[in-house]
Amino acid sequence: MVEVGFYSLCLGLCFSFYGMVMGLYSLHNPNIGVVSSARNALIAVFICVLLTSFVMWNSIFFHDFSVKYVYEHSAIDMPPLYLFTAFWSALEGSHLLWTLIMSLVVTLSLVTVKKNNFSLYPALCVAYGCSLSFMLLLTVTFSAPLTRLFPVGTFGQGMNALLQNPYMAIHPPMLFTGYCLLIVPFAYSFAALVRGGFTTDWLMTVRKWALFAWAVLTIAIFLGGKWAYVELGWAGYWAWDPVENSSFMPWLALTAGLHTLLVTDKTGRLPRMMLFLFMFSYALTFQGTFITRSGVISSVHSFAESDIGPTYLLWVCFLVSISIAMVFTRGNRIQGAAKSNEWRVSKESALLFTNFFLLFLLALVFIGTLLPLIVEATRGIKISIQQPFFNAFAPWIGLSLVSLLGVGNLMRWKNGKIEDPITCLLFPFLWSVAITFALAKEKNFDLKSSVIFLLVIWTCGILIMDLIYKLKALRWNGKILLKYNRPYVGALIIHIGFLFAIAGFAGNYRGISAEANLNLNESTFFNGYTIVNKGLSYNRNYNAQYVIANIESIDSKNGENNIINPMRSKFTNNEQWFNEIGIQSNFWHDLYIVLASFDVNNQSVSLKMSFNPTVKFVWTSLVIMVLGAIISLTHRKQKRSVEVDAFGNIQGNQETLEDILQEAIERSPINAQFAAKVVSSFIILIAITVTLFGISGVAQANQVQPTQLNPLMEDVAKELRCPTCQGVSILESGTLQSIAMRTEIEKQLLEGKTKPEIIKYFKDSYGTWILREPDAHSTLGLFIWAVPIVGFILGPLFIIFALRSSRKRQEKENIELFEEIHLFIQKKKAEVKS
Repeated sequence: MVEVGFYSLCLGLCFSFYGMVMGLYSLHNPNIGVVSSARNALIAVFICVLLTSFVMWNSIFFHDFSVKYVYEHSAIDMPPLYLFTAFWSALEGSHLLWTLIMSLVVTLSLVTVKKNNFSLYPALCVAYGCSLSFMLLLTVTFSAPLTRLFPVGTFGQGMNALLQNPYMAIHPPMLFTGYCLLIVPFAYSFAALVRGGFTTDWLMTVRKWALFAWAVLTIAIFLGGKWAYVELGWAGYWAWDPVENSSFMPWLALTAGLHTLLVTDKTGRLPRMMLFLFMFSYALTFQGTFITRSGVISSVHSFAESDIGPTYLLWVCFLVSISIAMVFTRGNRIQGAAKSNEWRVSKESALLFTNFFLLFLLALVFIGTLLPLIVEATRGIKISIQQPFFNAFAPWIGLSLVSLLGVGNLMRWKNGKIEDPITCLLFPFLWSVAITFALAKEKNFDLKSSVIFLLVIWTCGILIMDLIYKLKALRWNGKILLKYNRPYVGALIIHIGFLFAIAGFAGNYRGISAEANLNLNESTFFNGYTIVNKGLSYNRNYNAQYVIANIESIDSKNGENNIINPMRSKFTNNEQWFNEIGIQSNFWHDLYIVLASFDVNNQSVSLKMSFNPTVKFVWTSLVIMVLGAIISLTHRKQKRSVEVDAFGNIQGNQETLEDILQEAIERSPINAQFAAKVVSSFIILIAITVTLFGISGVAQANQVQPTQLNPLMEDVAKELRCPTCQGVSILESGTLQSIAMRTEIEKQLLEGKTKPEIIKYFKDSYGTWILREPDAHSTLGLFIWAVPIVGFILGPLFIIFALRSSRKRQEKENIELFEEIHLFIQKKKAEVKS
């Protein structure tokens, strides 16, 4: 049975290679029969990989420990859920899952090609066949999942304990699905460059696949953050870990690509940039595997190491090289580009700046993730670029995107005219100033919080005003908006979700932490809660035993009692104790408790407590953004989008559009008109309610200083990295070495040493590598800090200069054209007279 699975993979490799070769042949010698055979061969790959996957699952569930992978990553005593997820718990299985999903996506893509895109089949087969051949080649060589084990193992070694979590059961399949969906925009972009152009159907197809990939990848990233939040015990969900960054980079490139596609669709501009971004986002999906599997970094996300890393690096370089080469050599053949080179202050200009900030963040993450590896490989110097470095720039980028989001939505295509700018901009601004002032006074906000909430609330108000004026242009007919402008409605919801996320991130830095040692029935007070130790209990479930702390929390505001159960777990295949976090959650904040240590004799516990404001808004933003993406995906081509020109009038590029609108408003029964206005009112009410709900939720985060932890120690510890972890400080880490370093900091503080002196002590002991951000006192560190700062300042100025130059160049071309026409007319007049 196992051999059947292996040979099925080999057959799939043959099919994929055949599809690629026949696709290449058909590029120069188009033949329906050859193209059809290539298409069918690629579809057959899915059947072959599916068969192998069934063999793999069969081996895992029936504990066939003659298979090496099954023995090393599963065990007899594992829960059924994690037996199922053991399939993708390590390199070989996750690579097989990736190949399975990719072959399924390729199959769905090939059977849904629209008639107007049939000419793309040869190039699509080349792109799909090449990618599948690479994946399958690795699956039968470096990452063969069905390798035999002799002698046959017994019982099984079990799964990595950190992976036995429901969120991690879902996160990898979602992440791989998002990665694999990106192969469709990649292949279509490759085909468009080969053919020298694209059609309306091409844009529609790529938009749907790219938006679907964006939604799935967003879900996957959030699930990964949720896993880190509930499993690792550091009260955070994003640490700018290299593996986290690797999933974030394709998302950033894809987001920029979707914005560029919108510009290309509406104005014909930036087609080459759009194609490159879609191809580049696909190439970036493989970078994470290189980082995770090559062993170049140490990370809680890095679960396996092998010799596969260099192969992935070569593959990433190949994809990036092909993307750049195709765009530069074939991009000039793309038809349908804008006839005018003039850029005005308009919606497309705002989107251009939006892309700059997205790509600037992408470059920052890319450099910050890979530069330490490059410096160590070339100069033998270890440096760390961690959370403080990224957090120094991310807020400015986020606030720039928030500002552009509001103003850019009010602008019209090809014209920067904003209908009633005083009302659309000033009224929301006054509203946001009043609300922010009230919040700052009541909640004692600092300047940073005040600026963030001012911009977020202002942008929410602008989005609502844009919706109102859109409905006004449609004669307050909400049904028409939902029927013809569903992409606009979806984008509005996505942007509101983005603002929710910004609000959640903004509250995160105001979270507080404390530690307490409690004997049985002893209590402590923490930020409005009385925490009482009610003793320990014990449990065993399948392959894990649990020590459970029964912690009672009493809310001092309303007297509400809850039992929180932080736990420590120990698995049969690992002697280490792991965290199982206890969380009391409401919509405004989380009370987050970690059982740091315990004594079974006297029932005493040591707790790490955190109060995390607005964290729920981060998870809520995911639901809102995905909902917006789903609404956008329901838009069909035959339902034309309703556009509004610079003067607020409906653009009816088809006569039927205006006719439909007039009929719906003027000729329809009174009750239908009334229903349309009710829908409009409901849409506006929902937008306002969601916005106010978000604002009120953010306002609940009070600023309270911790009492149990030494603030001076915290200030020093957060700047030093854990020597054995990746992406977390010694303040957040629970390793023995981090605890020892915190103790040393406390000791030196008692001796009267200052923060710079303590930092220097650790830097001398460990090297500059122990710092979580580049050392600005060194030449290399100063360079790393200076480049992003200069780029952030000069980048927008360069874009402004380029836009002004394009306008002057267009005006010059118009004058030259006018003079040429004038001379031609004069010449003809002279000929007539003669």
